Amino acid sequence: MIIQIILLSVVYAQLGYVQEVMNQLVDQECSLKNRIAYGQQKLHNLQGMYFCDSYAKRTCCSQQNLEELKYKWYREQQQAVELSQQCQEIFTKTICSDCDGDIGQQIRFGFCPHYCNQMYQSCWRDLFQYDEKTQKLRLCYQNDVLCSELRNIVNNGDQFCTSLGYKVNSYSNRDEWIENKYLNLTTTPLCWDGTPSHRIWSSETKLPQTKVNQKNNKQSFNDQQKSYYRLYIFAGIILVIGFFIVVKTFLKK
Repeated sequence: MIIQIILLSVVYAQLGYVQEVMNQLVDQECSLKNRIAYGQQKLHNLQGMYFCDSYAKRTCCSQQNLEELKYKWYREQQQAVELSQQCQEIFTKTICSDCDGDIGQQIRFGFCPHYCNQMYQSCWRDLFQYDEKTQKLRLCYQNDVLCSELRNIVNNGDQFCTSLGYKVNSYSNRDEWIENKYLNLTTTPLCWDGTPSHRIWSSETKLPQTKVNQKNNKQSFNDQQKSYYRLYIFAGIILVIGFFIVVKTFLKK
């Protein structure tokens, strides 16, 4: 009985300091600067988005950040040769990692080795190419003369992540990290394994909610439609003019 009471006391004490650490994280500023400049300085819950939506419940990203990531990734896919479904999915998750709250707060930094292996296994038969300017591995573009399957370029996940420009981090002891954080000791960032941070940390911690501006999205969509309509009208006029020129030339003969 005494042992059970002691164990329960330890469990409650642990839950207490875990919750205290979680409350500290809510107030911690977003600090990632090397790849993306956040529009929000604190964690928030961004609602009404569909790209990177898995990381929206605990994110540092603003709507503008998401639009930039989405545009960059869609443009990359348009230039690239067709990707396998599994490679496309893992790359989307990787691109969206910058919007995970843990990445923004530097709680997690660098990819876990097993996540890099997952990336490698998902893309090992897809085509890649080294970029001459950046000296980093990238997707094979449609106008590239020579590309190779990933398995013929790198041998494992760690090499794949490194060649893409991502850091590899093998530290994953979450309990130790929380204890050090609670004691105000130096904490080594945990590795990122693709799991959204809201699934890891307490769901009871309430974050301020930010909604995607649906009006701006609708306006942007309408502007795109108008551009397409103008293009279709212009193309139609060109076809009509071309038709009359052909007919006139034929009648002269």
